[in-house]
Amino acid sequence: MRPIGLTETHMECRYLKDSVPVATDLLAFEKIGERPGQVTLKHPNTDWLLTIHEAGPDAPAKQMHNHWGVRVETTAEVDAAYEYLSAHKDQYKIDQIGKPTYSHGSYSVYFLEPGTNGWEIECYAEALRKDVWKTRAGGVRAPHWETQYPAERFPGRGYVPQGFTHGTLACSDLQQSWKFYTDALGLEVHQANPHVIYVKHPDSKPYVVCAVRPEWKAFSPNFRFTIALASAGAVEEAHRKLAATGKDLGLTELRDVTRDNGRVSFLLSDPGRNWWEIASSN
Repeated sequence: MRPIGLTETHMECRYLKDSVPVATDLLAFEKIGERPGQVTLKHPNTDWLLTIHEAGPDAPAKQMHNHWGVRVETTAEVDAAYEYLSAHKDQYKIDQIGKPTYSHGSYSVYFLEPGTNGWEIECYAEALRKDVWKTRAGGVRAPHWETQYPAERFPGRGYVPQGFTHGTLACSDLQQSWKFYTDALGLEVHQANPHVIYVKHPDSKPYVVCAVRPEWKAFSPNFRFTIALASAGAVEEAHRKLAATGKDLGLTELRDVTRDNGRVSFLLSDPGRNWWEIASSN
């Protein structure tokens, strides 16, 4: 497979009316599209889309190790985000907010939005004082934006999300998942530590964190990441190859090719039972 980018991510919520305001009011996303049961958002500084799917009250609760992240420039902004979230938790129906902490080089605050999805507001300013982190591990800790997102466009909070940086997955066998992401999906993988890898496309800033977990839940395809291929023909060819050889690499499920207004795509489940979408860019 020859992907041209990691272009979208999808999450499942219980009610759009509760989850969308968290993304727009607290994380600086903007609504760019809407269909029955789903809303598509984009951070103005990031060429990566987030589609939220409404699944109703029976949508299963997610673990915090399945979360998404935005990034701010300073550690003081992480502290400000914690204070702002704590002050407005009832307004946005936020049940859980962790105090800011250092982990894997970032200073972050984690919280659960009312659709039970985890979010991280992170800062790598301390790690980036050592220039090596600007290139190590695929450069994922370096700034994800070319120009600063102006504070006047996100006023009154004390923090400004500068970019939508990552999502997360869990697995039991890191080496098997690593091989699948490189050999089957055509992505690049960088090792963060013995239990965590970063998965990304070399031309796309956003990345996926895949961590070894002793136990985790497999969710519906509403929780997935989208890889773009150059054409509909490339998508169909990738489907044929995966149907023939994917199981040898750990493919756990392969859905049929679908077509929607000229967009050709299919879904697959990786060795960790995480869902991915392969889609045409046109």
